[in-house]
Amino acid sequence: MITPRITMTRMQFGFNFLLLIAASSINGNQQISKSDALKLTPEEEMAHFVNQSRMVTCSHPDHPEVRLKWRNPKNAIISETKGRVHIEDKGDSLALIFEAIARTDQGNWTCEVDVEGTATATEGRVTVPALRKSFKMIVYEPISFRDTNTVQTAVEDKDATIRCEVKGHPEPSVSWYFNGQPLFFSNNGRYSKLADGMSIKKVVQNDSGEYTCKAFQISATGSSFEEKTIRLNIKHKPYMPPWKKSISDAYGYVGGMVNLTCEATAEPPANFSWSANNKKLTPKSHIIYNGRHVSMLQIMIKTSSIFGKYKCEAKNELGSVTQEIHLKEGTKPDPPSLFQLRGVNSDTLDIDVGATKSHDIPPDPTTVIGYRFELMPTDEYLKSRSWDHASRRDFDVADGATYLLVQLIPDTKYLIRVAARNAAGLSDWTEVKEFSTHPVQPHGTSGSSAQPTDVCFKFVWLLAVALPAALSITHHRFADLTKGRF
Repeated sequence: MITPRITMTRMQFGFNFLLLIAASSINGNQQISKSDALKLTPEEEMAHFVNQSRMVTCSHPDHPEVRLKWRNPKNAIISETKGRVHIEDKGDSLALIFEAIARTDQGNWTCEVDVEGTATATEGRVTVPALRKSFKMIVYEPISFRDTNTVQTAVEDKDATIRCEVKGHPEPSVSWYFNGQPLFFSNNGRYSKLADGMSIKKVVQNDSGEYTCKAFQISATGSSFEEKTIRLNIKHKPYMPPWKKSISDAYGYVGGMVNLTCEATAEPPANFSWSANNKKLTPKSHIIYNGRHVSMLQIMIKTSSIFGKYKCEAKNELGSVTQEIHLKEGTKPDPPSLFQLRGVNSDTLDIDVGATKSHDIPPDPTTVIGYRFELMPTDEYLKSRSWDHASRRDFDVADGATYLLVQLIPDTKYLIRVAARNAAGLSDWTEVKEFSTHPVQPHGTSGSSAQPTDVCFKFVWLLAVALPAALSITHHRFADLTKGRF
């Protein structure tokens, strides 16, 4: 009799279960199991860069009537329907939208069932457990340079900081280069690496140049490289060029003109001022030309009272330097006694002025130290009858040298004049002479018909371009070439 009792118990249980289902159907209530899962689209963990956009939807596939909500990594509910991060109800899903991803968005974002909202919306017909599902947002920040000026300054003899603030996530590694060469950092060295750049101890003028800040970033999705080049200028007081003396001599002659030159490198560039006999010379009363690191005082020597001491001061915010020039009376040189043509081709004239170099030590201020040539096509001169637009060529003197006037127009007549130069200035011009260049030889002309002077002048011209010293070829060697003795 035991067996029938068990059978009746099972039957009674089944009957009671059917009654429960029937009662639930009659009341309209629905029980959702915890085994039902929420679905995220896309499901995979994804990495993004800042300012990118993304949308993730959350749904309950079997029960679209279930109400959902999103929480950020700080567990705060996202309720905004507009803005950089907001939600949008798609009917059967709830979308989480990032219009512009920020670094602070990194972390776990969670979608969960809104139990109370579901009960309210279904008027209690649906009973749902507290289901939830999360995804991890990984945010990368590309390399960027902040507060990094491409031109920066430092002061001589003081410690300097070159700013190069590199941002990024993962954090980039930074290396430094100076004028293309890598810099190495040590605890006891002049260079130190900082979080927002690098420092240099006791900067000097040689520290000026280009510093390159190179950033390298490695992440799970790949690698990237960026660089920034910074020009460092060293602010310093004015310095005269090392070959310049603080006191120097200059020469001129009554009726002539002289240029007194004052040079000083400085950062920022120096302001130049001139004085004579403790009186300041101004552009209103004198001709003064100022450049970035140079100033020139042009003096017309009308009387001997012009000779004397002239002082130039170069000054900036960090200091000053003074140069004194003694303007002495010299002798006006004589014009060249010899002025003749030694050779010619289609674009070159070779002129002999009887140059002789003095080897006196110290040099005599009356000695000729160079020559100035002025030349212009005859046709151009006849239009204006003026030498204002003439081409000017200056040469230093050399023993027995002849002077090549190159890059001329073929088959053209030129008017040429010459003046000698010594420490006091230029001589009067020689008489004007007219010389002509040869026509260009047709391509393929045989060697038998070509003129030796043309061939040899081409050779000399090439030397003049490749080797400036060739401009001082001696007259004797040049004569050998033009005579065809190779």
